[in-house]
Amino acid sequence: MTGNSVARVKGIVEGCVGQKVKFKVRKGKTRSQINEGVIADTYPSIFTVQVENKGLRRVVSFNYIDILTNYVEFFICDDEETKIV
Repeated sequence: MTGNSVARVKGIVEGCVGQKVKFKVRKGKTRSQINEGVIADTYPSIFTVQVENKGLRRVVSFNYIDILTNYVEFFICDDEETKIV
C-alpha cells in the first residue's frame, strides 16, 4: 500500500459525499454485515457514513485503508451498484 493509492481512494470517496451507499463490513472469516447510509464527510484520515436503522440514526467512521484492505466494501446505490475501488 502506498500513499498514492490511499490518496486515490480518498479522492474517490470525496467525490461520493452526499450519495447513498451500501457497505459490507467483514466481521470475521465467514460473517459480514450489510448496511445502507449516506457518506457524510471526509477528513484527512477517515470518512463518515450516516446510517439510519429502525428510526435510529448513527454515524460510522472508516479509514481509507479499510477499503484498500477489503475490510469494508462500498457500493454506490445507483442502477448498476458501482463498487468504490
